[in-house]
Amino acid sequence: MNYFDTANSNFIFIVCGLAILFVLSQAVVFLVLAWKRGIVLGMSKNTMKSTIKSSAIFSIVPSLPIVLSLMAMVPILGIPFPWLRLSIVGSAPYELISADIGAKSMGVAGLGGEGYTAQVFANSMWVMSIGIIWGLVYCIFFMKKYQKKLRNVKKKDSSWAAILVSALYFGMLSVYIGPPVIEGGLPLITLICGALIMIIITSIIKKTKAEWLSNFSLALSMIGAMAFSVIANFII
Repeated sequence: MNYFDTANSNFIFIVCGLAILFVLSQAVVFLVLAWKRGIVLGMSKNTMKSTIKSSAIFSIVPSLPIVLSLMAMVPILGIPFPWLRLSIVGSAPYELISADIGAKSMGVAGLGGEGYTAQVFANSMWVMSIGIIWGLVYCIFFMKKYQKKLRNVKKKDSSWAAILVSALYFGMLSVYIGPPVIEGGLPLITLICGALIMIIITSIIKKTKAEWLSNFSLALSMIGAMAFSVIANFII
């Protein structure tokens, strides 16, 4: 049996759909509560409607990378599970890396490769799910303590707090940047193209003071890098 029969089964669709529906219901509840709070604070309904409309419009383009990531994951992991992951928690680089770890731990060369059965797919799902829950658990039980210690560090020496946050950020980036740099070829070309496009957009924002463009910088750099990677693939 092809593992896609499991990956795209009605059972997986229903389970993932219920989880996404729960998250959507939370968004609706928060929106209703925010609307009621706005009325209590004396905000006009026209102002709140305008804010909702502008937020919805400006959320479309920045969310394009998520749609593109979903399109990239569907041919490998089916429709419902990537849909669930990218709708609630996770990102394409993490999901693909962790799914690949799940495959290799079962003796398969890579995602969708020879021997990638429904059992291996299930193992990829487990690795993707278990690997990402710790950030959520940490936020629930330890985030307040972390924020308190960070504030204490800022009071003693604000420069150390900036160094700490920067180190954590670049450490996270190295996880995603390292493999393309080592592998070279098309992954490295895609990475370089995305970086150059981001630099160009940032320069345009600084020179023209078009701050609104910053909302679209990530989406444009990702789309541009993917387009260049397609062209480079044909050339190579």
